[in-house]
Amino acid sequence: MSKISKISFLMAGISLVCMTITRYLLGEWVPFCWLSLGMAVLFLVAGIIKDRAFFKEFLTMKTTKEGMSMGVLILLMLAVLAVVNYIGVRHYLTFDFSTAQSNTLAEQSIKLVKNLDDELKVYFFYKKGVEGNEENRRSFRDLIKKYQDINPRIQLNFVEVNEQPDLAKDFGVDKGSGTAFLEYKGRRNLLQKIDEQEFTSSLVKVTREKNKTIYFTVGHGEANLDEVKEGLGLNALKVMLERNRYTVKQLPLISEPKVPADADVIVIAGPIQNFLAHEVEALEGYLKNGGSLFIALESQNPANLDKLIRKMGIELGNNYVFNIVDTVMGQGINQGPVMGSVFSPLNEITKAFGQSEVTLFRHPQALKKVVEPPGMTIDELVRTSPKSMAFKSMNLKEDGPVGSFALVDQVVGQWDSDPQAKKFAAIIAGDVDFMTNQMLYQNLNRDLVLNSLASLAKEENLISISPKEPQATQLILTETKFAVFIFAFLIPLPLLLLGAGITLYSRRRSA
Repeated sequence: MSKISKISFLMAGISLVCMTITRYLLGEWVPFCWLSLGMAVLFLVAGIIKDRAFFKEFLTMKTTKEGMSMGVLILLMLAVLAVVNYIGVRHYLTFDFSTAQSNTLAEQSIKLVKNLDDELKVYFFYKKGVEGNEENRRSFRDLIKKYQDINPRIQLNFVEVNEQPDLAKDFGVDKGSGTAFLEYKGRRNLLQKIDEQEFTSSLVKVTREKNKTIYFTVGHGEANLDEVKEGLGLNALKVMLERNRYTVKQLPLISEPKVPADADVIVIAGPIQNFLAHEVEALEGYLKNGGSLFIALESQNPANLDKLIRKMGIELGNNYVFNIVDTVMGQGINQGPVMGSVFSPLNEITKAFGQSEVTLFRHPQALKKVVEPPGMTIDELVRTSPKSMAFKSMNLKEDGPVGSFALVDQVVGQWDSDPQAKKFAAIIAGDVDFMTNQMLYQNLNRDLVLNSLASLAKEENLISISPKEPQATQLILTETKFAVFIFAFLIPLPLLLLGAGITLYSRRRSA
């Protein structure tokens, strides 16, 4: 090869390097890149033309032909591998061999994701250097990947708060503990925790075009929605509902005895004063028209709603339920929060609750199922453990009945068995404190309240996903099986391997 050809090839290489560096530094293709590419092609062609006789002789050599054949085979193999990998990335199958199918999304999640007709943006806000952020990011990425495998419209964005302060301010994020949001068609929802149940529930909320409206009655001394500092206020509940894209309003039935047409749920939270007759009639008419009602009452204060509740087949206990505890001195009464630990296993509201989990109440009253009225069904959502006792007063001097007491009931059906009436739903709770600022976020209280209101608002798809817990495979051996395992496997196998090793070593030495 001549010196001129070598210089031409060197210049062609330098031109390609300049083009590559320019494209990388500028981040886009500029006219200079075309110039560098053109010069590289020009120098390459010039070098080949200058020594065309040399290249012709080189290409006709037998060794060159064999080498080129091998090179073509290698290139073909690389091309096949590239195509196979490309197809494998774009179209692949996953198999979940876990017992609880913990790596597979629920059918509801899959259906929701497939129905997305626009881009779903997922934002994860974090701060560098905060402990646990990397682990949270990894867990979140693994969760979102399951959804992205079903629909590529899902876009995951990790946002460092200090690097993008304007975006963090727009979302109201000032912490770096791993806050996540979903955004779909301009609607946003905050993720409370990182799991499939929470993500799918948030997905339902952002894809919902219209907010559900929840009315809280006022004018009877109910717990205050705007009370922030007092533990018995309901501001935490109000904030939680608004974050879940519910519209919260007040309902003064005492002055306007008519339920608004946009009321999806009516909540009566711990009234002190009695409801008047025309208010009770308005509530009864609302139920007859297929309404949804949530009633939470304190013991010894039915607020003139006991007759309405009795028409649904439930009688207020007007007592105080406490848990019985075992102490070194014998059994005693636990005067702290009362635990509701027995949940309805088939109801959508409570079927996801674990057997070792509890809800907490403060001085609740028992609810007694009298007789199911025609056309209605009663389901006891939350009960205490059998080791509980009910008292008529708070002095606890006289022993009361012992057993498991219902604290929260659900009633569904048609009012007065009227075939013309629409299907109503009501939830009765023997306590209001479990939903207050002080106790809302304790144990399962938040889940019980949210699930109940979602069910009443006819959004059962928010609560139908049960969390999947890893299940361990237990190996149970009897004494006989354990002896067989020891003497038929554990001892003979090492001896067999040792003997084989010694035999092979002896034969190699004597060979």
